[in-house]
Amino acid sequence: KGSRGTPSSSIFRPFTILLNASLAPLGVRRVSKLVRTGFLDGQILYRVIPGFLVQFGVAADPTVHARWQRGEKRRLKDEPNRMPFRHGTLSFAGAGTDSRTSHLFVALAPNGVRLGRGTPHEATLGHVVSGMETWERVVANYQKSGYKDTGTLQGPLVQRGNAAAAAYPLLDRIRACHMEVAPRRRLAGSPSTEEFSL
Repeated sequence: KGSRGTPSSSIFRPFTILLNASLAPLGVRRVSKLVRTGFLDGQILYRVIPGFLVQFGVAADPTVHARWQRGEKRRLKDEPNRMPFRHGTLSFAGAGTDSRTSHLFVALAPNGVRLGRGTPHEATLGHVVSGMETWERVVANYQKSGYKDTGTLQGPLVQRGNAAAAAYPLLDRIRACHMEVAPRRRLAGSPSTEEFSL
């Protein structure tokens, strides 16, 4: 569950994202580091657009987040998108050329599958291979909340961490995540999976 004062909901269900390092080696390496350092744990799924995407990538602790944003070395070079987006694709969000840092999203059908076409920071990292219903529950929960566009929370979250979302207690969040080695038979060229638990 969340720490005291941290917005959370009762939806805590696992899902697995299978990363494919052959598609975007720089991006997959960065996601792996984010997972291994605990950067994603406790994060709020702060931007939910039904039929388009669910976005996250701001650390619960603003001092932790700052360490992943400072300096040019924290910005990844863009990689070509080598696989079309589909329902459940994981990609970095960004703001133009070579802008990828820690902000991520899961694409949703029908409109999210049109992403990754000509936008330099959008490249397939992998896909949700189990537990897609968890993301669909996140969307349903958001719709029931009656919240308007919460994408504007990104800046306040960067500055103040999860405390910035105190007025939005129904937003879901990542409880914890960890790395697992994927059996090679599942997807050639994909050495790892990421398992996130809500």
